[in-house]
Amino acid sequence: MEPAAGYEAIEHTADLAIRVWAPDLRGLIEQAARGMLDLMLDDPPAASGYSEVVASGADAEEIVVDSLREVLALLNIEGRIPVSIDAVQVDGDRARLRVGVVGLDAGRHSLMQEIKAVTYHGLEVVETEQGLTVTVVFDV
Repeated sequence: MEPAAGYEAIEHTADLAIRVWAPDLRGLIEQAARGMLDLMLDDPPAASGYSEVVASGADAEEIVVDSLREVLALLNIEGRIPVSIDAVQVDGDRARLRVGVVGLDAGRHSLMQEIKAVTYHGLEVVETEQGLTVTVVFDV
């Protein structure tokens, strides 16, 4: 039996993709972010600090994508590696996430896989009997 929330890497032609499931949108965002981090990091270090990011969107798909983009921006723009995720609040058209981070040190940290972008390719949040599911494709 599948756990109530989780993610798994799935095959995709040229990019990376994960299938994510959770009872609600808050859990879906957390699991999607954890799945993205697992694709990037082999053995993530413990967080040395925390950042808060806020995502928004007109629907569940936009909120999921914007949440993942905001987490990815911590690495790509600020040079901090996101290592843990907690969706503190998700309501209406906004999500607030608490992200555990560690400063990027090229001598100590290496990424297994660089993710350039989160895409909308085939993205659809689907309601099931168990909750919500979505497949997210990442441009690498």
